[in-house]
Amino acid sequence: MKEFLKQKLLENRSGIYSLIAHHYASQINEMGCSLFRDWLSEELSVDKSAINLTGLYSASRRAQKKDKRKSKTDGLQPELKNKQKSVIPGSTFSDPGSMPSSVDNITEM
Repeated sequence: MKEFLKQKLLENRSGIYSLIAHHYASQINEMGCSLFRDWLSEELSVDKSAINLTGLYSASRRAQKKDKRKSKTDGLQPELKNKQKSVIPGSTFSDPGSMPSSVDNITEM
């Protein structure tokens, strides 16, 4: 994997920073982008100037936001399941008191 990342990084291929951010997510979170850049240059045996710090930072932020959205979505699932179980089908309009208040404003012609 290191050789693949090194090759694509030196070719400056699109999506390489997203791939790096995904593959090394825990190291980026621990070190921060600038220290991670130094570490990655040693890890892949490439010159530090070959690693675009802005691209690395942007990819890291996108990955963090994606993970945050995913955890929020996963966290909402149990609530939705509980709400779906508590709804009794057909009971919404069987009670005249459950009609929306906007129905009172409707007049027949």
